[in-house]
Amino acid sequence: MSTTNTEPEKLDITQFIDSFLNALKRTWVIVLILTLAFGAFEWYRVRNTYVPVYRAEATVAVYTNNDSTNADSRSAQQLGTVFPYILTSGVLRDVIMADLGVTSLPGTINVTNIEGTNLLTISVSTRNPETAYNELLSVIRNYSKVAEYVVGTTYMEIVDDSGIPSDSGRAVAVRSRVLRGALLGIALGLLITVIRMFMFRTVHSARDIQNLSNIECLGTLPVYRKKKRKNTESSINITEHNVQENYLESLRLIRTRILRRLEENKHQVIMVTSSVPGEGKTTIAANLAISMAGKNKKVILIDCDLRNPSLQNIFRTEKEHPGIVDVLKGKVALSEAIVNYEDYGDGLMILFGSPEHNAEPEMLGRENMGRLIEGLKNYADVIILDTPPSAMLVDAMLVSKYVDEALYVIMCDYAKKNVVVSGIQELSDAGVEIGGFILNGGKSSAASYGYHSYGYNSRYYTEKEDHK
Repeated sequence: MSTTNTEPEKLDITQFIDSFLNALKRTWVIVLILTLAFGAFEWYRVRNTYVPVYRAEATVAVYTNNDSTNADSRSAQQLGTVFPYILTSGVLRDVIMADLGVTSLPGTINVTNIEGTNLLTISVSTRNPETAYNELLSVIRNYSKVAEYVVGTTYMEIVDDSGIPSDSGRAVAVRSRVLRGALLGIALGLLITVIRMFMFRTVHSARDIQNLSNIECLGTLPVYRKKKRKNTESSINITEHNVQENYLESLRLIRTRILRRLEENKHQVIMVTSSVPGEGKTTIAANLAISMAGKNKKVILIDCDLRNPSLQNIFRTEKEHPGIVDVLKGKVALSEAIVNYEDYGDGLMILFGSPEHNAEPEMLGRENMGRLIEGLKNYADVIILDTPPSAMLVDAMLVSKYVDEALYVIMCDYAKKNVVVSGIQELSDAGVEIGGFILNGGKSSAASYGYHSYGYNSRYYTEKEDHK
């Protein structure tokens, strides 16, 4: 009997990156929206609240009575160093205010020394461009006079000045704020991606399942890309034209392994189930039956999903046939309900699900269900039961007592790991031997949420025909 592995998972950086990228595939739209939203918000805010500040700037050369360049360099360095103290002392402020005829300095003054030279950069920032330039010229005219008491006699000569500034730096400020907002949106989006990755830990590879349990991997079906035309079914039927060759090869390998197991263990009745709806179990059950019949095996395929029978969709059957419920209730004979599909091999027979929407799943666990399966063993080499998800419904457990083993279908990056473990554990607790799991790589970008026949409303179900 297969059991789950209770040992904690080891951190694998490759697996972590793979999980993150898979989570990002589902959240990239959120990341994009947050990036655009935060960027737009910052743009709107800076556009409505930005106060323009004009900066007038000049580079001046400092000379002393000493002709030595080193002396001039030292004087410039001293002026740059002592300027904050001169400015805060109030002396320079008073001189500039008197020169400009104002009662307070309208701008912010800054002086820095260009290291290793006798050059000073003096800048004045204020909201009015003309005021900024006039104040800059006043600083240059009066700074030496005030500094004379600190560093001695100096002379200043303007080397370069900006003139009256015309650019307030608004464009740069807007770009900077928008970039900051966009980066914040990206960071928040990636945080959501990481949170989702840990909250919705799904299966990405066969190794993930083998880390959780000791179940054998029977094979992996690749992503099946099929164009859905208008008024056509989107489910997979391997007898149709243009079926992907890699899908067919993978299915043949899985079929070979299953038949070998059945022969070695003398098993005849198998059930195909999954953790949640939408993992492709019905499609896999149907195509395995077709493939086995093609190997001269007599196969009976039974739709035991009373809540949502779907085999008719895969076999493109428009005519309604009596179903398993009709047989179990004694309304029709088994010979009238079972359908022979000679086009899929000489030995393929199908007992469809019932169209009744009020069918009681409990009838799957009654004695007449057991008698039905026992009787069918005389006519088939393999009996395949397509059952509802084992992690959600009791239906699969009701049928499990009549089967020799179960095949567990797991879709990549779909059901959460804890849900998969729960479904496997339910079967194990019921005494069902799990013959192996099939990893279904198929995914659909067009997800329609909700699987209302099961009373289940979540992302786990996409298009019924596409994934069952």
